[in-house]
Amino acid sequence: MICPKCGRKYEDDMPQCLWCDAPNPKMKKQPEPKPALEPTKEFELEPVQKIPADSRTFTGPDDECPEFSETAESEDDGKPRKGTLIFWMSIILGEAGVHCFMSGRTLRGWLYLIFGGVAFGFWVGALSPFEIYFPVAVHFIMYFTSIAVTVLTCIDAWKIAHGKYMNTKKGFNYTGAKWMTVITILSIVFSAAYTSISFVGHAKSGFLNIESYNKDLREKSIKKTSKSDSESIAAVIETYILKQEQFFKSENKLGRFKEIGFADTTASMYFQIQDLGAGIGVTYKSMFGCSRNSTWLYTTSIQDGKLTWYTSAPQDENCKEAFPKLYILTPNSECVNQE
Repeated sequence: MICPKCGRKYEDDMPQCLWCDAPNPKMKKQPEPKPALEPTKEFELEPVQKIPADSRTFTGPDDECPEFSETAESEDDGKPRKGTLIFWMSIILGEAGVHCFMSGRTLRGWLYLIFGGVAFGFWVGALSPFEIYFPVAVHFIMYFTSIAVTVLTCIDAWKIAHGKYMNTKKGFNYTGAKWMTVITILSIVFSAAYTSISFVGHAKSGFLNIESYNKDLREKSIKKTSKSDSESIAAVIETYILKQEQFFKSENKLGRFKEIGFADTTASMYFQIQDLGAGIGVTYKSMFGCSRNSTWLYTTSIQDGKLTWYTSAPQDENCKEAFPKLYILTPNSECVNQE
């Protein structure tokens, strides 16, 4: 074989030239052997897990990225959550234990709800109209436990504001903010002032004889106050009659409160005055000394150009004894139109 590159001779069966290493053109290139295949591995297929919509990733330019909140991420990853909602719950409904329920403190929440000021005010206000009263000792205990709950609620709000309040069920802390600290301080000042005023008021009347919580003392107090109010109401009714008569003389007709220039100035919490158009009505709203919703009516009519007054009063003897001024006020005078 003559090498086409260097022109020297070499054996035909040689794959290349001995002097220039040029390949033998008469030798066919044999394919390289393929590597042995490795044994196939068996793979276990796992079921596809459905990804919740709240935990999906957002990569597109038009996708909206959810805000960092308690629902945007997994509840069990231990990362802090925004504490805005639970903070306001501690400030507004703290004594009802709402923030405790939200943070997994169920037992503490129930204690707040039972012994806090919300339950205290509810039971006193709801049962009093039915003349149902707790023993004085129970009120004594409930008053001081409500103060303790107020203090604990302020402490919880302070912890939330400083990011030290933990959700015991999920294992994460709530993040605070500087504005939360300011609101907490204002809340503490308000609670301290209110509690101090309340404490001084109860201390003056004696904690074991608190007038508001003792049925006998409460009845005695209301009777005294309502009797004083009834005397003021009697003076108001006399003023109404006078103004109605003056209005009739000038206008030859009856007028309502606003037309005749009459205004109720008593601001009584036990009596309610109604404008009847052709008269005035007085209703007793308490239950001591006289039947509840007992009503006195002082009405008038025009007959033959004359103004005549009529009175309708309860026949309850207790009412007569409690409010005698409203019974001796029986206007029966006649006002004649002078036109």
